Amino acid sequence: MPGNDPYMDFIRACKGGPAASSNFDVSGPFSEIVLLGNLVLRLGKKMKLEWDSANMKCPNCPEADALIHAKYRTGWSV
Repeated sequence: MPGNDPYMDFIRACKGGPAASSNFDVSGPFSEIVLLGNLVLRLGKKMKLEWDSANMKCPNCPEADALIHAKYRTGWSV
């Protein structure tokens, strides 16, 4: 709701009211696009990057996987 306190907007949504104005249906895909832009910059390539969001992979750029999925030391995981 425009003009409202964002904290109250969130609490209202948690209590079953209307969805918060900053809900994850909007912010999730937006964040994914921004992070893909950072990925392209880190790769330093001038190319069209294909993105498979279901599998979190770039089919046409396998070297991007090292930046998308971190390798953890033995005994550590997320």
